[in-house]
Amino acid sequence: MFEEERFAKKAAKGGFETSNPNAVKASHGTKLKDMNTVANAPASRKEREEKEKLEAVERYRKKHEAGLTEEYRKDMAKLAEVKRRRAQQAEEVAEKKAMADEANKILDDQKAAQIAKASAITHSAADDGKLPKIDKIAIKKMKPAAMKEALVARGLDIQGNAKALTARLVEYEAKR
Repeated sequence: MFEEERFAKKAAKGGFETSNPNAVKASHGTKLKDMNTVANAPASRKEREEKEKLEAVERYRKKHEAGLTEEYRKDMAKLAEVKRRRAQQAEEVAEKKAMADEANKILDDQKAAQIAKASAITHSAADDGKLPKIDKIAIKKMKPAAMKEALVARGLDIQGNAKALTARLVEYEAKR
């Protein structure tokens, strides 16, 4: 009995070590050997399917970049058609622009001829003193349409805004 008491006292003090088959050792971090066993563990069906899916997408992308897929051929055909249409539109725009430039040139030539004709007539009239001299205040009170008429009568350019027309007419009248 003596032995039983001694064991009972040790057990009460916590001196006995008993092994618990369900006890788990405390881990102080993940060790390299544990990581290898987890990484080398067989993947689940879902993980395998996901990996295969990603690999298939990557294979398709590489084939597409190499020009080996039907989708690539269709895309290139569409691109060629778009390029052809854009080139045709650019040609049409260039033709229209050339025609417009030619028409503007003809109009400019006609305007220049009219201005030269009006200039010849008005210069002779201005030289004869038939055109009245306009003072600066009267010019500033004139509307642009009236200023243009006065400029045409004097054989001057009628292009520009009201400020430019006024300056041109005032300068001409000051020289007269």
